[in-house]
Amino acid sequence: MRFARRNLALKLLALALAVSTWWFVAGESKVLVGFNVPLEIRNVPRGLTLTNQVDRQVEVRLQGPSSLLTGFKPSDISMALDLGNGRPGRQTVKFDLRAVKVPPGIQVQRIFPQEIDVVLERTERRSIPVSLKLKGGKALRSRIRSIEIDPPEVEVEALPAEFSRMPVAYTEEIVLEPDVDTLSAVVRVELREAHAKIIGEKSVRVKIHFRQ
Repeated sequence: MRFARRNLALKLLALALAVSTWWFVAGESKVLVGFNVPLEIRNVPRGLTLTNQVDRQVEVRLQGPSSLLTGFKPSDISMALDLGNGRPGRQTVKFDLRAVKVPPGIQVQRIFPQEIDVVLERTERRSIPVSLKLKGGKALRSRIRSIEIDPPEVEVEALPAEFSRMPVAYTEEIVLEPDVDTLSAVVRVELREAHAKIIGEKSVRVKIHFRQ
């Protein structure tokens, strides 16, 4: 009882403010507004990749008290398309209103479009050799005695047809420097195929030894 009476006046005041705020919001007229919201694609199944162009903006209609929606921004909303149950081929995925995350007191009334077509294709994983992309004149290149790349290969996931256009994986450009015996660097490996990605570490260690 002593604990319950402690700061009783402040507790009653807080309760009164909470009730009055609720009555104000509940009695306030509702408004309907629309926003273009970025669409995040999640949980693409392993061994599959999305190959068609998907519109990454959707229109979301929200309803709620004007006091809550005043100053509301698209960044206050998040929406994700979950492809965890996706299968190979073309399929139509319907949007669920529950996929839109909004603050309390605001309701999602509509999503446009209400569904979207996605195409998922099977990928493969292969190890391909790494090759250096070097920048320097013939004089510098002629001085190269040996090159060490660690690791010499990277594991790549891509569409089967992409591997035929990707016999090697090139590094970012390395600028050769004059008057050095050894050039050491950590460089990123770059893939130019649209659906190709490196599995694991995306950089390699490089040592270039020059003749005197």
